Amino acid sequence: MPDRIKGTDSLSIGTGGSRLEPVARPAPVTPTAPAQPQADNVHLTGSARSMAALAQAVFDAPEVDAGRVQDLQQSIQNGSYRIDAGRIADRLLQLEQELP
Repeated sequence: MPDRIKGTDSLSIGTGGSRLEPVARPAPVTPTAPAQPQADNVHLTGSARSMAALAQAVFDAPEVDAGRVQDLQQSIQNGSYRIDAGRIADRLLQLEQELP
């Protein structure tokens, strides 16, 4: 049996003659992707949805209402700004009732 030298192509070179013989190559190995983990289910409570909506509203709101600030500054400077304690108390009570 002649000795064979395997080359980098699909042929082998025999030392006993000049005849080239094809050599069977193994099929290329395709790496398999790791199995995907099962997706977790998330259920949001009504409170969580409300908080998310509130956070989005705060995010979408302008940081400062420049016109309102200017109006308040002018009212304070000219002495026409009045604090309505009843209105403030009513609004605080309303906010308290809106909390869950």
